[in-house]
Amino acid sequence: MQLSISRLSRWGLLPALLLALLATPFSGVTRAATHAGSATSTPINTIVYFPLNALQPLFQQQINQHVPAAFNSSIGAMVNKLPAEDRGWATQMASALLQPSATLTSLQTQQGGLAATIRISLYDGDPKPTTTGLLVTMTTLDTATVQVSAQPLPGNSSIVSGPLTTLQIPFGQLNSINTTPTCGESALGVHLQVPMALAQAPTQGQQVTLRSQRVSLPAAQTAMPAYLEIPATSLATLGSGIGTLSLGNNMNARNIQIAVGGSQLVATSDITLGSSLVLGKATSYIQPVASQGKLTVHVVKTTMTVFSLFTFPDNTYNKQIEQSLNTKLGNALDGKFYVNTAAIGRNTHIPCAAADSMILTGTTSLG
Repeated sequence: MQLSISRLSRWGLLPALLLALLATPFSGVTRAATHAGSATSTPINTIVYFPLNALQPLFQQQINQHVPAAFNSSIGAMVNKLPAEDRGWATQMASALLQPSATLTSLQTQQGGLAATIRISLYDGDPKPTTTGLLVTMTTLDTATVQVSAQPLPGNSSIVSGPLTTLQIPFGQLNSINTTPTCGESALGVHLQVPMALAQAPTQGQQVTLRSQRVSLPAAQTAMPAYLEIPATSLATLGSGIGTLSLGNNMNARNIQIAVGGSQLVATSDITLGSSLVLGKATSYIQPVASQGKLTVHVVKTTMTVFSLFTFPDNTYNKQIEQSLNTKLGNALDGKFYVNTAAIGRNTHIPCAAADSMILTGTTSLG
């Protein structure tokens, strides 16, 4: 009976562990995006990249948390098949003899999925641990649902095969999800259309400051390294959502357009007196930076073209434009992504990103 329980529990334990392994970590992946925001939110396309070296310990943590419940469920299911008079002693014997553990020995990114190798021991010093290899795949069912499936890797037993679970995306719209085997450190790319909540600019005379607005992740959630790519087309959409910026003295920047120029952002706008009199067009050259976990910008210089005739440098408005943009952009990610660095263009960490995208490096919260 002991050998029967040991053998059956080993194989009965594995599917339950795999469900916990494959479903739980991905349920939080899309937390890098923002929740649906206010009426001023602008939906943009983004890609969130998660590095492989951050996913593996997360998977192992989930395995450790689910081993006891999976073991008890497996033993309970098998014991219930025994005659009623044998169930009590069989449960006691199994609980006394077996202390199962599971180890994720490897996790590798390949085209079409994540290859996971798992070793299960029924007790400390188990001379015959069970090792199995699976390919985890993810497909998009609709704009809110991911289908997680698995199949055995070549040479492995078919313990789990086919659809395993579905994951609901709690915000934004899911475009696609895929592994990224040729993208440097990245293992997984989540393509989302998410709302960027652009805060209202301060009224004239209102002080602008970012000093007291440090972003912090909730204590109950885990800080997960990640990269956020905002393509140039999304940046252009974001520009139209900024609206009107007050520059003081009854002057405003309207019809703001954002483009990428080399390693900088280029913002053009109509400068008006009041609400209608167009004085000229301003062109600001902007460097994206990070400040206290937020996406901010530094306006390097501004040129003004008056009545389409004369162009001259006009850095008088740099500070006003910078402060107004930072008030808008500082809350754009709504605290969902702690920004450590911001720059234009791909880097060695995620070489698959577009050359004209904005790349945010930082952490996001997984709960």
